[in-house]
Amino acid sequence: MPTDSEPGLRDRKKARRRDDIIAAAIELFGKKGVDATTIADIAEACDVSAPTIFNYFGSKDGILVALVEEGTQRKRERGSRRPRLEGVPLATIVLDLFSEVSQETLDIASRRVWRYAEAAVIRRPETNLSERFRDTSHLLIESIVERLKIYELHTRTGTPMDINYLSSVLYDLWMPCYLNLITDPQMTLADHDAMLLQRITPFLTYVFDDSTLTATRLSRTEKRA
Repeated sequence: MPTDSEPGLRDRKKARRRDDIIAAAIELFGKKGVDATTIADIAEACDVSAPTIFNYFGSKDGILVALVEEGTQRKRERGSRRPRLEGVPLATIVLDLFSEVSQETLDIASRRVWRYAEAAVIRRPETNLSERFRDTSHLLIESIVERLKIYELHTRTGTPMDINYLSSVLYDLWMPCYLNLITDPQMTLADHDAMLLQRITPFLTYVFDDSTLTATRLSRTEKRA
């Protein structure tokens, strides 16, 4: 008969406890804000001791890093399995990608949590939280690269498109829309999408030829896969 001392059961209990702590933190961060939530609040909510939380995460920022990184990784894996759009306008593909990213961030944590994280990078750029949050942004750009490199993208000048550069530019165009989404409680995802479409359309129209703009195709390599 299994006992708590057996490695498999012990590891599962630790994993469940860790998930419970993160879940309690997400709820409290959303209700009270990150600054107003204490480790003691989180400990009480999930019926563990404060030292236990410190043992798992080291600090409140450690919990925040875990929920952002793990949530982002889960969403990234799901995104890679989404059906690939083809034969639709390039703006539709880009809008679908970034609308999905914005929605998924809100699935991971509340607007209040994301506002805190964004502000922390500006206020305290030298902290581990800020460094890890920047790393998450880099991972997001990498995921954009993965989603766009499967398409044939023909520029108006006929020169090859650097997908890494394209992804970084699109990320920069998206970010103000996302910041509006998390700071304006009245803004809906539809409002976000309309703002993003307005920002990306001139750029895409300037860079890509008409055939790519109107009906973007998968690359030959992807069609054979």
